[in-house]
Order: sequence, then C-alpha cells, then structure tokens
Amino acid sequence: MNKNGVLIISVEPGSLADQTGIQPGDRLLEINGEPVLDQLNYQFLISQRDVTKLVFQIPDGHIRKGKVENGGDGIGVDLAQDKVKVCRQNCVFCFILQMPKGFRKSLYLKDEDIRLSFLYGHFSTLSSSDDAELDRVIRERLSPIHVSVHATDPEVRVKIVGNKKEGDILRKVDRLLEGGVDMHTQVVVAPGLNDDWVWEKTVRELWERRAYQTEGPWAGKGGILSLSCVPVGLTAHREGLPEITGVGSGYAHAWAQRWTPVVRKFTKANGGEPWLLLADEWFTRAGLDVPGRNFYSSSWSQLENGVGMIRRFLEHTRGFLKRPMAMGFAGRKVLLLTGASFAPVLNDTLAQLNRRAGSHLRAAAVQNFSFGETVTVAGLLCGKDLKYAAEVDRKAHNNDPHWVDAIVIPSAALRIDTGPTDQYTVPGAERSQVPPMFLDDMTLAELSRDLGVPVVPSGENLAQLLGNLQPY
Repeated sequence: MNKNGVLIISVEPGSLADQTGIQPGDRLLEINGEPVLDQLNYQFLISQRDVTKLVFQIPDGHIRKGKVENGGDGIGVDLAQDKVKVCRQNCVFCFILQMPKGFRKSLYLKDEDIRLSFLYGHFSTLSSSDDAELDRVIRERLSPIHVSVHATDPEVRVKIVGNKKEGDILRKVDRLLEGGVDMHTQVVVAPGLNDDWVWEKTVRELWERRAYQTEGPWAGKGGILSLSCVPVGLTAHREGLPEITGVGSGYAHAWAQRWTPVVRKFTKANGGEPWLLLADEWFTRAGLDVPGRNFYSSSWSQLENGVGMIRRFLEHTRGFLKRPMAMGFAGRKVLLLTGASFAPVLNDTLAQLNRRAGSHLRAAAVQNFSFGETVTVAGLLCGKDLKYAAEVDRKAHNNDPHWVDAIVIPSAALRIDTGPTDQYTVPGAERSQVPPMFLDDMTLAELSRDLGVPVVPSGENLAQLLGNLQPY
C-alpha cells in the first residue's frame, strides 16, 4: 500500500485544486478516506462522488485537508509519473534476456505492470500480481487487459516462466473473469515446448472462457476477447540461456496450414468476429501471402502484437493507389529500408505504385547484425544496420551521391523517449525527450548526415510516407 501518496507536479490556475490551496510539490495522500496509489487510482477515486474529501501533504510535512464539489470530474492537477513494476520471472524465451550488451539501461527493463497492460496493451504474465492487485483491477474496472498465457498446463507453464508458484495461470485468469474483467491473451509458441497437445489444451481452455457467452458457467462474466499465437523470437545472444528451438520456414508453413482453417471455424462460432489470431510472422516466415481482411478482428485487436499489420497496410494501399494523391510520388527516387519479413510485400506494393505514378521507389531488406539474422522485424533494426544497408546500396550504384532523393526507414525502429514508456519510469531512471533515435542511440539526424541524403520515417501507410517526404 502506498502511504506516501502521489506527487503533484502542476496545478491548473483557478481550478478546484488551486482554490483548495494545493500547490505543485504537495503530495495527494487520500481521496474520500482512501490512500491514493498512483495516477490510475487517482482517476478512479476522484470520479466516485460529487463532493470529494482530500488529504494532502505540503513540502514541510504538514497535513492539510480540503473538500471540493467536483461532480466526479478531475480537480485540475497533474501527477508525477508512476514507477513501473519490474518483472521478476525468467521466461525461457524472454526477449530482454536475449538483448546484446551496450544499449541504454532503459532497454533492459522487464516490465510486468498490469497498469501498462490496461493503458498501452503491454502483455503481462500476471506472475507479479498478487490477489490484492487482481482485486484492485476488478474494482477499478481496468478492462480489458492483455495476458501472456503461454500454456494453461501448470507443469509446462512452470518451465516457461521459471517460477514454481506460477504454474496455475487459470486461477488468476478466472479470478479476473469472475470480477467482470475482459482480456486479450497471447501464446508465444516454441517448438517442442508449448506446441502440440499443450497448445491444443490452451486453446480449448481459453475458448471455454471466451467473451459474451449467453449460457454456461461464464455467461455474464468477463471473457477472453482473443487469443493470438506468435512464433518465438530468438536472437544471436542467448549465452547461458536454456536451449530453445526456433521456428523455421517449414515449421511456420505447417503451422499456418494447420491452424488457418481452425481460425475460420472459431470465427464462425464466435458470431463472425475472429477470436483465434495468427501473427503475420507465421505467413512471412513460411513465404505465404497473408490472409484477407475477414481473417482479422474488426477492430484490429492485437495489431501491436504483429497480428494483421501487413493486411492493414495492404488494405490502405489498395484504396490509396486509386486516389489522385498517389500521383504525389511521381518522379520520386526513393529507397525504403525495412526488415526481411516485410521487404517482399513492400516491394510488390511499390511496383504497383511505380506503375501508377511513374515513381522510382524500391525496398531493400536490411540484415539485422545487432540482434542476429533470425530477427527479421523492422522494429528491431538499429541505426548501424540501416546505415550499412544504405551504404551497400549506394556502392551498388557506383557510389553516386545522388543515387536516391531520400531514404525511408521504418517508423517502428525509432524511439522518441529514453525512458521505458511514455508514462511510466523506473526508480533511478531518468527520462528525457530527445530527438528521434534508434535502439543503438544513433539519431535520425546523424544517420541523414552520415549518408548525405534526407532520411525520413515511413509512417504507417503510403499517405503518411508521402507527407513525410513532402519537404524533400
């Protein structure tokens, strides 16, 4: 329990807080007799009554009280960033444990914060959430949340998370569902570990708990909104870690062929809304085309988990190429750098655009030297990887300094904040707004300077890309 309250960093002039005498530097201790735990808890407590009783502490230690008629609205304060809860599990395929050395400290943060699960869609194993925290989630209706299940079989899950006390994930899941909390779930599939019968058991038990059932033991309660499966990601930096078998093209092909029909079966049984979701990597690793729009959630749920990103890009492209705006690319000579998994799709798209607009856009797959060649997603490319790929391409064009008008890099590879998230930080970690930079701290401006040509982020689609290219 947080007995120190939450630090107030600013007060809106003329607000209810200002009229009560609250000033920046004070600490908000209680609302209506309950301790204020963090920003989310403040928002919950302040909305409960029309008349709110406040207890706050001024910097000299004295305690002050106040009462405001806020009608359930905020009182005009900004609160300090919350400290993120750190994961203390040792999942066998944890990506943070596979990070190469030498990056900034914030990149090695293993967050296991259920608040981030609610706010930003971060996946939590629930391993660091005790019953009191789960009850808080229920009370404050932090729904939906995102949960990494990995396996519902207790023995297998213990092997995965490395904690003998955290095998029974369904106990925590059921506690939340009983309280009316919905959740999106995921399984990171590692061959020989949680596939085969383990995966089938997980699918079956989570499907029994799906959302919006009108009959049965889960009717009227919270539910599993979706279940995604993602192929395990392994880097070249697994020294001292358990041996894990990677997902090759053959395995990915067999998986996509086996489970694509099942996805459609579940969709039909779920009233037409996709429930079982296959990440794009199953198809890119297998060399298969991604399925059509109906294969994915109507709301693109789990998009940030790599489910449907390629299909959404293709859907936008199809409409964009028919619009006059596409002619804005006419005559442009641009190199687009991307990860190996997306490069074939992007090159096909650019070929269509070039025929339509008379442009000269092409994509190049960038090898990831920082994490290893098995890492093929664009978001994990470092500045030095992109720089090397651009230099190789320039050499192939006789070192012509004007071989392209501009270079486009994946927006997902850029970070605009040096802290672990936009809203949360860790004890002792400093956050600062910085120029857009890559994981290895090279900035966008430095890459542009070294290559001698404008370097711009891609955006999410061709329309955003065109806007980013407009100044050049």
